[in-house]
Amino acid sequence: MKKVILGIIIGILSLVLIISLGLSFLYMKDVNYSKEQKFNKDKDSPKYHLMVISNDINTLSGEAFLKGLNDASHKMKVALEINDVKKEDINEQLDYINIAIASKVDGIILQVTDNEKIKEAINHAVDMGVPVVTVFEDVPASKRQSYVGSNSFEIGEKAGKLVSNAIDNKGEIAIILDNIQENDYLETSKNLILSGFKDITNKYDEMEIKKVEESKLGLLGAEDIISKIINSYPNISAIFCSSVKDTIGVAQVIVDLNKVGDISIVGYGDSEEVLKYIEKHVIDASIVDNPYDIGSKSIEAILEVITKGTTSSFYDTGLNIITNENIDDYTNKRQKSEGDES
Repeated sequence: MKKVILGIIIGILSLVLIISLGLSFLYMKDVNYSKEQKFNKDKDSPKYHLMVISNDINTLSGEAFLKGLNDASHKMKVALEINDVKKEDINEQLDYINIAIASKVDGIILQVTDNEKIKEAINHAVDMGVPVVTVFEDVPASKRQSYVGSNSFEIGEKAGKLVSNAIDNKGEIAIILDNIQENDYLETSKNLILSGFKDITNKYDEMEIKKVEESKLGLLGAEDIISKIINSYPNISAIFCSSVKDTIGVAQVIVDLNKVGDISIVGYGDSEEVLKYIEKHVIDASIVDNPYDIGSKSIEAILEVITKGTTSSFYDTGLNIITNENIDDYTNKRQKSEGDES
């Protein structure tokens, strides 16, 4: 009897072992496939190996950014390793920067959060002979060689024009600025956005900025902030948000309060949720970077540093505006870019 039980136990353990090995094999296939998808080599032997650390890949902008990177890397015979990180996870961003330094890559392209530790990591990379180019968000106090992205003053200026058009140059306005991470870059960026916005609204006597708030909690923070603003200022006719999460949060509140059409929203980004709200006329317009140009220009900038020792400290790649009138063209262009990449 004991032999029978022992045989059954051995049989079960053997089965478990076989299943475990099978699952491990499948997992390894997935991991290797994932890495292969993120590692791009030209047929010819690459001249340089660059690492990209990005926190915004899973959007239409992210896809266009990757397309710009890939096109430029193929053209210039560069091996490109792309790593997706969480925007709020500073430690993960630091880990990848340290991996890049230890791997002795020829250069690093960074889309990360401005932070004292990030600044120190960038400085360490440059001191170790690894050039760094920042994209989308800058770390200006660091030793990075170049920043490729948009101009914060221009973001505010365009937002001011869009709000002005939406409310016929008269009405009360609320502004919610992203402050999920307190740092020097965001502080400077917020001030420039406000300056650009006021540069437009100050032209019209009947337009007034009633409230400027900062959101530290993302989507939920924006919902809470805008609910309080609407209660305190019931005549608010337009809201501008400078981040994707705040834009979505405000749109949800406007829908919940049944104020679609009464309060105009000008937001930021091209996430799936933002695009849906634009299609439904909840969001009037959204401001977006030119991600393809950021991707391709960042490759050019870092190769200039590698080959010439210097490059421009700032490449302004401009902005796009998405509205209900042009959303189909915008999404079609992005989808075409994704299709061309495959």
